Amino acid sequence: MKKKVIKTICIILATISITMVIGIALIIEPNVRIYGFTELDENRLNNIKNTLVIYGDDGKTELNSGDYTPLKKINKHTIAAFLCAEDKRFYEHEGIDYSRIVSAIIKDLKDRSFSQGASTITQQLIKNSHLSNTKSISRKIQEIRLSRDIERKYSKDEILEMYFNILYFGNGIYGIGSASKNFFGKDISDINIQESAVLASIINNPSLYNPYTNSKRLFSRVALILKLMKDNGNISDNEYASAISSPITINEQTLYDKYKCFVIKEACDILGCNEELLLHNNIKIYCNCNYALQKNIANYLKPYKDVKCIQVIIIENSSGKIIAHEAKYSGDPSTLARSPGSTIKPIICYAPALEKQIILPITPILDEKTSFKDYTPSNYKNKYYGWVSCKYALKESLNIPAIKLLDYVGIDYAKEFSEKMGIKTNNDEGLSLALGGMTYGTELKNIAAAYSIFARGGIKKNCSYIKAIYMNDRLIYSAPNGYEKVMSPETAYFINEMLNECAKSGTAKRLNAHNFDIAAKTGTVGTKNGNTDAYCIAYTPDYTVGVHIMQDANGNISGGGVPTLIAKNLIMSDIISNKTFEIPKSIVKVDIDSIKYHKNQKIVQASNDLPKKDRISASFPVYALPEQLDNRSDYEKGLDFFDMNNFTIIDSFGY
Repeated sequence: MKKKVIKTICIILATISITMVIGIALIIEPNVRIYGFTELDENRLNNIKNTLVIYGDDGKTELNSGDYTPLKKINKHTIAAFLCAEDKRFYEHEGIDYSRIVSAIIKDLKDRSFSQGASTITQQLIKNSHLSNTKSISRKIQEIRLSRDIERKYSKDEILEMYFNILYFGNGIYGIGSASKNFFGKDISDINIQESAVLASIINNPSLYNPYTNSKRLFSRVALILKLMKDNGNISDNEYASAISSPITINEQTLYDKYKCFVIKEACDILGCNEELLLHNNIKIYCNCNYALQKNIANYLKPYKDVKCIQVIIIENSSGKIIAHEAKYSGDPSTLARSPGSTIKPIICYAPALEKQIILPITPILDEKTSFKDYTPSNYKNKYYGWVSCKYALKESLNIPAIKLLDYVGIDYAKEFSEKMGIKTNNDEGLSLALGGMTYGTELKNIAAAYSIFARGGIKKNCSYIKAIYMNDRLIYSAPNGYEKVMSPETAYFINEMLNECAKSGTAKRLNAHNFDIAAKTGTVGTKNGNTDAYCIAYTPDYTVGVHIMQDANGNISGGGVPTLIAKNLIMSDIISNKTFEIPKSIVKVDIDSIKYHKNQKIVQASNDLPKKDRISASFPVYALPEQLDNRSDYEKGLDFFDMNNFTIIDSFGY
């Protein structure tokens, strides 16, 4: 009886095993069609030769080489370096290295981790040309199927050539030919053994082994690959000794590396595609990058080596063109979203309050310790100033007045207003938004683009890196040149006036050495351990400049420091403007009684006999003047009141 049971169990197990083997064989067999699975697309592989080319604003300067490198141009030691590092049995397996998979599983089990990779060069080519980076069993099965299929249809050398030309080396560099030119200033056929090991090291993890930011880690991996090459017999002992002992020299980072990142991201968003499809479909992109300006920014950023990221963006206000965007950052800055700190205050607090006709720049507001239900914020260093004007509160970046305005305006209205300006918010964000408390943060481009709306008098334009995109020499996209009115010109002017004061005597007062209109706002973000982010957003009627610095939470960076100094250098030297902010016809200057203002927080027009020392000059819409002027009708004649007809002065604003 026992023998029968054992025999039955054995039969069942054998049947299950055979069924599983047959099932797996059918699943990974490319000739078996499976609904929903990606099939090999030879057009995608052929398009690898059709490299992306990006042109600067002159239509001639190339931001990338756009080279396709034939395998015959790549020397033997370069090929050996990549095979040693990525797939030493490449010429032996049929797309899948099963022994390597088993070894990786065993090591993962021993280490109790899942850190080991077992992808062959063929699998990497398939992943980069056909699949996403999503980690799932389904995607892995598709990768195996497609790898087996491509091995049947293409030779090993053809696969290797496509692989070399689709590789990403970080810093916006694609393809081994471009990498050689960028990092070494050499044609790929001229690089030496050590340089070959450098390229083979970088592609393992372009951020971790970035030659500009992580040279020590890179050099450690280079040494490992050189040893593998020696042990594998690809290089002699003497060649190894020479390569390991020579200093590694990397070219200075090119001016366009980071601008390219922003262009590529914007193009992918516009066309609804991933980078791989963009890079290999015979696409030409004409962008707005100003070479001379980009070069100057790169020079300004050179001294700052001890920060995680420093970036500068410049927008031409009249057109919305992003004419420069340089960054020193180990990753892709186009995806960098951070808390904007106090740079959000004009957008989410003051402009909505002005637009909703609650305040004017002169409106008094009480700055004191205040609790908003369960939220008890504080000013910097817990210092409070009592009654101040809204203009003073903004130029000194006081927290309590900003939160009061957001609370009074209403979170929903403020969010709707800021989203019209291009700053997206999240549903669960509350009053801390006034200080930059955002769930997901925002990009520097978004903040700078929002400020450019103030410079245009309340008009929003498409702020973009790209002019036009061509595919196979056919125009498929042209940047829109339309506009949208998102606030009244009065609101925009009042913000300009307030932030002009910030640049003269407020937190951005380092910008004060000028004889033309500059408006600016700073922002600093930190924790109890120190500051992490610092901003200065400065603008003239012609240009908007955004500067952002990010570092670990143990520094003393501030928006009024280095970011403002960089903005000053650019505005004073590179983008000089002689214009002034346009004053709407509906706004006039009126003297008010400073005694009544400071003593009673009342806005009263100064009498004719009031001494000059007791007067304050302030801006008002003609239809909301402090006490009626005798000749008010003279001001109103022929004026466009926009949406401000029902404006009511709030004499004081406090809790």
